Formats: sequence, structure tokens, C-alpha cells
Amino acid sequence: MKRTAIAALAACCLLASLTGCGTMKTKWRETRKLYREYVNTDPSIDFSDEGISDKGLQRLAALFMPVDERLMGMMRALGSQDTPPEQEWAQGLLTSYDWLSGVAMVDTTGQVMGQVPSTSMRPLDFTPLLEQAERYKVRKMGARVVTDEMGTVVMVAAPFFKENEWAGLVVAFFDPRNLVRFSPNADALVITSTEGLVWPGAGGQGEGLAALKWAEILKGEVQGDIQAGGGQYVWQARYVGQLELIYLTDAREARAQKPEPPKNAAPSQASPDMPIPSTQPLSLPADPSAP
Repeated sequence: MKRTAIAALAACCLLASLTGCGTMKTKWRETRKLYREYVNTDPSIDFSDEGISDKGLQRLAALFMPVDERLMGMMRALGSQDTPPEQEWAQGLLTSYDWLSGVAMVDTTGQVMGQVPSTSMRPLDFTPLLEQAERYKVRKMGARVVTDEMGTVVMVAAPFFKENEWAGLVVAFFDPRNLVRFSPNADALVITSTEGLVWPGAGGQGEGLAALKWAEILKGEVQGDIQAGGGQYVWQARYVGQLELIYLTDAREARAQKPEPPKNAAPSQASPDMPIPSTQPLSLPADPSAP
């Protein structure tokens, strides 16, 4: 009886061992499959993704990016000066961004403490910039768009500090006509803002586009399409201080163009001195369940 019990127990152990071995082999095969599908996959390149396919957006980007890049670069340089600047620094800013009309330093009352060039072609009142005092105290920038009988001027202000207290503003100002010349077709570009028209373009729709309720439109969107004055405009908004600039262009002509036939990509030529990387899957470690 004792021998029978021992034999039965041994048979159960052997059966359990065989069952566990089979389960292990199954799990290992599943692991190998997951490894090849998700870890060591064959590389591939998707040539079908062409990025922005909207011809209207492509046209807008081509028109406004050369303008916007220069404006954003100037703002970064202006914002980096948080102490009262020397005249040499202001002159250097004008040299780096030659489309600027001038740079002024004003105190917290709006009094001009220094300016480059020392005399301006038009009198400017920097006092309205002080309305953004709470922004300056937390090191944020401000801006104004002013239009009068002499034209339009954009003023961008960055705060400077003395003993960590807001002490005044460094103001860079410019005529938009000097900036839009960097666009490949400034006549097709309109620039407006939440404070009024900046650049009307040549289509005669600038005033009408500026009159739209941009403060409401911009509550939910930073880019879109809008019908106005018989045109179909695509637009993109960008913050400059507390206000927003809106770049627009009529997209009808661009969208009406027939797409060009796709071009076959030429095969890349590998250098004879460089080994071609293998695309074969990496070898896996030996199956631990194999005999």
C-alpha cells in the first residue's frame, strides 16, 4: 500500500512537471512573437506624410514666417535685458535688427531716460504702455499699436529692474513697413491686431479685416479660416506682449491651384566607406525551455 501511494505521488509530480514545461514553452513563443512585433521590428519610412497639405496654410506660412521670425528674435533679445541698459546695448540691438526705428528707456512714470537715436522722426508717447504695470512686475512684456496721421508704429516693451524692483521699461519701436519687406509678397499679407490694423496689404481689405471681433474670435482659436470682403482668408495669431497679432492672406488662389504630380524619391547612395546597417531582426537568446 505504501509503495502504491509513493508511485502515485511520483506520477502526479511528473505530470505537473510536464504540464509546467508545456506552459513555459507556450509563453516563450508568445514572448518571441511580441519581441519581433514591438521591440525588434523591421524599420520602415512613411513617405506618404507630406506635412501641411492645405495650400492656403502653406501660402500663409511662406508669407508671414520671415516676418514673424525676425519679430520673435527681437523680442527674445529685448526680454533678456532686465537691468537698465547702456547706450551701447541699445545701439547693438538696432544694428542686429535694422528694421527697428529706435530704442527708448523710460521710467515708471513714462519719462524718457534715454533713447537711440537721440532724436526721433516722430514724437512718441510711451505712457500708455504703463497700463500693463502688473505684467511688468512679474517680468512679462507689453505692447501697443498706435496709428495717427504719420502712420502706424508698434511699440514692444520689456521691464527692467533695480534691486529686484520694477524700475522702468526698455521699448523697441518700429514702422511695420520696415518689417513686412522681409515677406516674399508683402502685398498679399495682412497684419492686424487686437488693438487695430498693423499692415493693410494691397487687397483693400485691411480695414474690414481689422474691424472683425478678434477678441471674441481668439477666445477659442489661434488659427483658422474666415470669410470677409468676398475673400476666403486663412489666419494665424501670435502673442506680442498682452496683445495678439493676426497674420492673414486670401487663400482662394492658392487652393485653386492643381496639385503637382508626386515626385519619386531618388534612392540614396551609400558611401563605399560606410557599412550599410543591417535591417535583420536582432537574434534572440536561446529558448530556455529547449532540451
